[in-house]
Amino acid sequence: MYDLFSDLFDGFDWFMQPTTYKEEKKCPVCGRTYSDFRRDGKLGCSECYKVFRGPVTETLRQIHPSTVHVGKIPSKSGEELKLKRKYETLKQELSAAVKNEDYETAAKLHKQIREIENEVKKS
Repeated sequence: MYDLFSDLFDGFDWFMQPTTYKEEKKCPVCGRTYSDFRRDGKLGCSECYKVFRGPVTETLRQIHPSTVHVGKIPSKSGEELKLKRKYETLKQELSAAVKNEDYETAAKLHKQIREIENEVKKS
């Protein structure tokens, strides 16, 4: 007899028991399994992120609770990236300051943004 709900609940087994995920499931592209990921902490290809999304997300939440991982900036060659991130942060803060009608803070932020823009033009 065919169970109508078995296919529906197959996708939720990671949610119910994240540590006992069906480890025999393989990535159709590279052939790696979730147990391979648990063993060495590496996924084989971009398709693995889709195939093992649920259990990998749960594992990462256990490792990094309530944090957003933005990556590491190389110490020697990351100055441009650091400057770009600072620029984006200042733009967001400027927008918030204008929205809150805090024009004194907005003026300071605008000055910092212009300094960064001038520095980039010189490079």
